[in-house]
Order: sequence, then structure tokens, then C-alpha cells
Amino acid sequence: MKRIFKGKSRNSLKKIPSLLKSYLAFKTYSKYKNVDGTYRNLQKLKPIYKNNPNYYYRLSKLAYEKKQWKESLKHIDKAIELSDDFSVIHYYMLKADNLIQLGHSTQAKAYLEDYLLTERNDDQAWYTLAKEYKKDKQWKEAVRKFQSYLDLIPTDSRGYFELAECYRNQKEYEKAELNYQLSIDNLKQKQNKDLLISSYYWLGYMQLKNNKTIYEKTFDKVIKLDKKLNSKKFGIGIFHEYFKQWESAVEAYKEKLLENNKEARIYFKLASVLDKQLNQHKQAIVYYEKALEIDKVLSPWHFALANCYEQIKDYKNAAKWFESAIARQQKHRPGNYRRLAFVYDQLGRVEEALEVYKEAEIFSKGTFNDVGLYKKHIRKPRVRYAISYEHYDIDDKIIFYESMSGSRMMDSPYAIFESLIKKDDFKEYVHVWVLNSFDVIPEKFRSMNNIIFIKRKSDAYYKYITSAKYLICNSTFDPYVVRKQDQLYLQTSHGIFYKTVGRDSPGSMKGVAGSTRNLLQATHIIVPNEYMAKKQPKSYSIRDIHSGKIAKIGYPRIDATINMNEKEKWDIANKLKINLDKKTLLYVPTWRGRTKSENRFDTEKLIEDLKMLAELDVNVLFRGHPISNSLLNKFKIPKNIIIPQAEILTNELLGIADLVISDYSSVFFDFLVTNRPIVHYLYDIDVYKKERGLNFNEDELPGVIAKTSEELKNAVKEKLQNNKPNTHYLAAKKRFCPYDDGQSTDRIINWFFYDNTQDINIIPKSNKFKSIHLVGDVNNIELTQIDKKYKNIKENDNIYSILFNNQPIKNEKEKKVLSKINSNINFIVKDKNMPMTIKEIHSFNYFKTYGNFISKDMEETYNRAYKREARRLFGDSLFDEVINYNTSTPYYNALAKNMYKTD
Repeated sequence: MKRIFKGKSRNSLKKIPSLLKSYLAFKTYSKYKNVDGTYRNLQKLKPIYKNNPNYYYRLSKLAYEKKQWKESLKHIDKAIELSDDFSVIHYYMLKADNLIQLGHSTQAKAYLEDYLLTERNDDQAWYTLAKEYKKDKQWKEAVRKFQSYLDLIPTDSRGYFELAECYRNQKEYEKAELNYQLSIDNLKQKQNKDLLISSYYWLGYMQLKNNKTIYEKTFDKVIKLDKKLNSKKFGIGIFHEYFKQWESAVEAYKEKLLENNKEARIYFKLASVLDKQLNQHKQAIVYYEKALEIDKVLSPWHFALANCYEQIKDYKNAAKWFESAIARQQKHRPGNYRRLAFVYDQLGRVEEALEVYKEAEIFSKGTFNDVGLYKKHIRKPRVRYAISYEHYDIDDKIIFYESMSGSRMMDSPYAIFESLIKKDDFKEYVHVWVLNSFDVIPEKFRSMNNIIFIKRKSDAYYKYITSAKYLICNSTFDPYVVRKQDQLYLQTSHGIFYKTVGRDSPGSMKGVAGSTRNLLQATHIIVPNEYMAKKQPKSYSIRDIHSGKIAKIGYPRIDATINMNEKEKWDIANKLKINLDKKTLLYVPTWRGRTKSENRFDTEKLIEDLKMLAELDVNVLFRGHPISNSLLNKFKIPKNIIIPQAEILTNELLGIADLVISDYSSVFFDFLVTNRPIVHYLYDIDVYKKERGLNFNEDELPGVIAKTSEELKNAVKEKLQNNKPNTHYLAAKKRFCPYDDGQSTDRIINWFFYDNTQDINIIPKSNKFKSIHLVGDVNNIELTQIDKKYKNIKENDNIYSILFNNQPIKNEKEKKVLSKINSNINFIVKDKNMPMTIKEIHSFNYFKTYGNFISKDMEETYNRAYKREARRLFGDSLFDEVINYNTSTPYYNALAKNMYKTD
């Protein structure tokens, strides 16, 4: 750098302030390696250095770093033009680099050859030149250049690898083998694992070509080193495929299937190579079908088979597999529909083809002319849901299941599903399961043709939740979901309210919007006892306004605990690798914190307690709550503590447990049916009560209470010896589990699917006067109004409900207003998830701006959206009186107009 700024240049710089400023900026940016700033200010110094070739060389290097190849080439050409014959050669390397980046390989090679006539010891230039010859498939020249490079750098494994590649492409396999080995020999002490694996692979491949049996051991080393391609499962075939050795991949996959013919993914990979790389569609079909016999979960597998059938013009089978691919696709793909429509057309099924073409376009702009509005909203879940809601008709043969927001196939929805899947009456039904991850699907269900797995917030979710006749859930659906009038929705709930929930919770003065909305939408709600029959409607603000049926039945999931036979117990024990001759205890703590987002757990204490329990001569099973499990990843669980596999249900674990340790989890209620001992470990009860709230006092809990580690240890030891339930325990069982007799699932199926109310204890409906007040903001209620309207409401009075906006409580005044309103009044909370189609959004925006509609169709579109919104918030609830506190707000006016009222 310093030699650029000598003599006249420095004197000129002193005379011109602006050049001085640029020079200082140039030096500063250079010091901090800011390429953009250095380049920009160096360009400004051109008046001083315009005849200096080194100046243009530096500009070229900076432009090269900025990946401005054309600019860099322009500068280096200028440097070459200004340089003398002696120095010009030094610029050729950079010129060649630019030519390579611009795709001018022939010119680049010429400059490199000239450069190397003088600079024969520049190893990088030899390597670059060799790579260019290799790229142009001039193998012999590439070999010579790589050899020249290795003469200078004889320990470079990359050079040997590249040389071996050239020999391999010339089919000189012995020389290739030798150089792959040299690449490995020079890599052993280095960290380039990818190069090492590639070298071993090609060494093994050359040994195979050279008929040396040692290739098998070499391929074993490749598999041992592999961490990316999962070759331990797929074998060396996946490397053949990765390196595009298609015929070898086919043979290797076939050999792997001789070892394991139950692995669907190997069949699929084999089929894919035959199909997509070798165009052997008929052979590919055989292996695609074998893959799908084992695993039908993924849509692309079905599509690949359909595509093969289409290629050989077997349109009947192509239609079958395109249909099943579309049924399972998570994202709406118009191209897939068009392919199916084409096949239908080939079969003469013209009307069906037209319908499929229409479905292909449901999310397209169509004739809607506001492109900006369309692009702004079309990706929003509530919009895509609304479009699906309006497009899809209800299918009487689809049952939709969601458990704990898609975490697993579990709990009461799973118990119902497991029973239905075995019944002849439901053989023709399609069972749709919502799962966040397909990795948790039990193997036994992956091969079944009438089960479809989908993910939340996918287009498939919108499609099936709007078209399934039957909906079954134990938590909450996505917030924009609206049950259609002809759909039936069974809400099984998740458990008995040990903790306070909804309106009762310390941090939920308005209640829980999602839970209230879901319960109001449900046509069937089950509760396990009289306590929950009263508690749930009040806590979740549906008391006496819910339009569906509530029945005291019991929880289906508990049937698995009650009905477990000895064989099933030992099957689970074998999965857990435990001996049931020993006593088994199950520890099932819940999470801590006010909200799920603030989730925490005293993990150090947990580990110490687990270590203590591990000292006992028992099987110790630990199942953490899904919310808190992520906190345990950093901690090492003691070796002899068993973490059950996810596919083993908690109620199955309860079936084999001799004792349960719980804290504030409602799981202990499920265990009551066994008459086996329960230990409540309440070491932080005062903090938990303050944060979350509890519905039961300690003296109401069945079992033993422990508050220290020592008390826990002693309680477990004592109860494993003396495990007979006392009268207090049996009274709790009678109170909380009166309907849990092992037949709850059958009763629910008869009630929900067949409308058979025999042996169903349905809670009578109220005929009281129902008044709904559309309040919106809490501040719309004056403190002076509360005593008159909302304070002294008794359970046998008229039913009052209030609709609030879902906004944080802003100040003490709002807290005071909410705290003074009687707990017998239902609180319903409105969020911003109103589902609307693009056309409805347009009508909404137009009315908001102009206060009127341009056509009857626009007005009908607007009102249709609000009719749906009313059903989203209130289900089919009927009100005798609707009072709107927000007559100046279009939303509330439209909502009030489109709500259902009794005549």
C-alpha cells in the first residue's frame, strides 16, 4: 500500500482537501478491513494515481472481493495496459481469476499458462489451472497440471483427490485407486471429514472396479464415518446415489433389502433411482408400491407412483395414486390437481376433471382485480381457512382428531380412534390425525390406507377441519376455526381441574378465549363426574349458554388403564426393558410458571430427587410434561431412571405402575381407578398456589403428601409395603371416577356417532332468560353500572354473558371493574382471528371506508363473514337479548345484526 502514495502523489494530495479527505477515509477503511469503504474511497483517488498500474491492481482486488467480476476485470485490464513488459505477468493471475468467475475458461487457461511460464513455483496457480482443465473434461492436461501442483505441495490430500478424479474419468482405475489412497493417507491427521468420506467412498468404488474384495471393508469405513446421509440405515447405496452412480445404487439398495425388507424408505429410494435417473418406470412401480404397502404417510411417495403410472399411460392407476397424493398433501399444490384432472380427462371422466380444475384454483386470484389486497392476505391462515370453509362440503365419512394441539396420538381422542379403527362399521371411514411431527406416528398406523396425517396451519388442516363430519379434540383448535352447522364436535377435555383454570386462574381475569370458544362450538362435551359438570362450564364461561349436550360419562383414556391385561403389561415392560417382578414407580411432575411461555422447572432438584429414587430397589419411570421436557436436555438423567418412549401412553404406564408420584398434575385422578398408592410431592406448594392456583386443599387429596426429599423417600418406601387404599382414598375415587368402569369409550361412540343416549347421563339444559352484552373494551362499563347490572347475580337468576376484546388489562380501574363483576356471569373474549375470504376482506375495507356497499352481492358477502364470526364466538348459542355497547363500531354492529336470537 505505501508504495502507491509516494512522490508527486503525496504532494498532490496535500494541495487538494477533498483528496486528502478521501485518502484518510481510505486508510481508515483499510485498517478495519471494510471492503466497500476502501473501494469507494480508493476510486476517488484516481486523479492522483491514474497512471499507476498498482492502483488499478488494488481496485481490481477490491472489486473481486465484492464479487463485481466485470468491474474487477476492467481494472486489471487497465493495470496490464499501463504496466511494462517485466511487471505485466504479475497481473495475469488476477485476470484469470476474473475470467473464471465470468465463465471464460479458455481465456483464463491461456493467461494462467503464460503466468506459469514465469511463476513456476506458484502452487495455487497450478491448482487453479488444473481445476479449469478438469472442469472442461480435458483429463490428460488436468492430470499433468495436478502433478505439477503436487510436486510443489506433496502432502495436499485435496490435490491427490482431484488427480484421482481425473484418472477415474479416464477409466484408469488403478491409478485412481492409488491417488484416493494417497488422499486418505494425507488426511488422517486433519479435520476435513467430508473429503475423507469422499476419498474412502471412491477408493472403495475403484477397488470394486478393480475386482478387489477389500472394497466391502472400505465401504464399511464410509458408513462408520457418515453423519449426514444415514447410511447406517440405508447402506452404501445412499452414497452411490449421492455420487450419481445410479446402477450401483440400484444393486446396493436391492442387497440392503435382502437384509431388511421392512424398511419402506429403502424401497422408495430404490424406486426413485429407477424412476427419475434410469427412466425404468415399470420396475420403479414395483418398489414404489412395496414402499407404500409399509408406509402411506407422505404425499410425495403417492405422487411419485402416480407419475410412474402416468408415464406408462396406465391412467386408471395414475388417477388412484394422484387422488391419494392429493388427500395427503400438506400444501395446496395446483399442479397436482391439474395432473389428476388431465388423467380424469384421459379416462373420459370429464365432469370430475372440471371439478378438480376448480379445486386447483381455490387460492388463486381468479377474477379478483385488487392484486395488492390479494398478495397481502392470501398467505394468512385465517384467510386460507375461510376460503376452505366456503369451498369444501362436509364428508360424512371423515373423522378428524386433534390431541394436545397436535403433540401426539394420545389421550381420549386416541382411545376413541383406537376403538373405531377396529370396528366394521367404520372400515370405510377416513381418519384424519393432526400431528406436529410425523416422527411420532406409531409404526402400526403408517401402513393403513384410511388414516391421513396432517399438520396444524397447513392447507390440509383447513381442508379437513372444514369437511370432516366428525371432530374430536381434547384441547383447542386453531383460533379461526368455526364448526359448521352440520358438523358434530366432541370435546373430551384433558383432565379434572386440580389447578385453577379460566376465570378462576390468578392471571386470567377475562378467562381463556380459546377454551371458551372451543367449548361453545362443541356439540358434545364429556365430563367425568359431578364436580367437573359444575366446575368446567363456570370456569370456562359457558354456563347455561352452551347449545350442545354435556354428559357425565368418564374419560375414554382411562379405559386403557382399567382394561390392561397381563400380556399387555408385559409387552410394555419389554419395551421399557424392565422386570415387573420388581415394583414400579412412576414420577409425573407438571411444569412451573404462570404461563407456558414463562415455563420453568427446578431441574437441579429434580435430578437430585431422581438420584435418590434410583437408589431404591424398584423400576423408576420418569415422564416429564412436554412443556418442561426441553429444560431437561442440558441435564444428565441418572442411568437407571427409565424415560418411556413417546409412543407408550401415560395411561398405559399407569396400568403397570405400583405407585405414582405426582405434584400438581391431574394425572393422579386417572390412577385412582387402580386403588394403588399415590404420593403428592408438594415441595413448592406455596409458590405454586400463588402463581397458578389450586382447587383442592391438601386434606382433600387421596394418598400421602411429602414436602421434602426425605419425606418423599420415606413415603415411597412405606406405601410400596402397605399399598391398600384407605377410606379417604376410596371416597375420592367414588367422587372423581364414578363413571370410569372401562366402558366409557363404547358409551361415547354410541352417543356421538349413533345418537344412542342409553346409559348416558346427560345434564339437563337451562331455560333461563339469556342476555349477551357486547361490551368490547372494559372501560365501556362504568363502575356505577356494576352494582345495578352485574354484581348480585345468583346461580338461579337469568344468564348474563359479556363479550370483551382480547386486550391486556391496562390499569387498576379495569382490574377493579373486572373484579367487581359477579363470577356467575360468563366472560367471552374476542380476538383478531376473524376468518375472512379475500372477497370478504374487500367488502369489509370498502364499508369501513365509505359506510355503504356498491352492490347487494357485496353486502351479502359482508354479512356472510359476520354470520361465520358470530358462530366462531358463540357456536350455536341462542340469546334472548343482545345489547351492543359499541353502536359506533362497524364490527359490533355487524356482529349484533348477524347473531342468533330466540324468537
